[in-house]
Amino acid sequence: MRTTIARAATKAATTLLRLHRTRRNAWMLSRLSDAELKDIGLRRSDIPFVASGAREHFAD
Repeated sequence: MRTTIARAATKAATTLLRLHRTRRNAWMLSRLSDAELKDIGLRRSDIPFVASGAREHFAD
């Protein structure tokens, strides 16, 4: 029982951290100018995919 509760708490904390990281990444990228985004090979429309860590959007 304790293990189940600990795993649930760990999963909840991990999810919250991931959401916070996603929002922070999106905020940081959205603050860049179009020229800065171009320098790193991105467009404004790429920000949601990059911030969430979606790898399939950029698959070669």
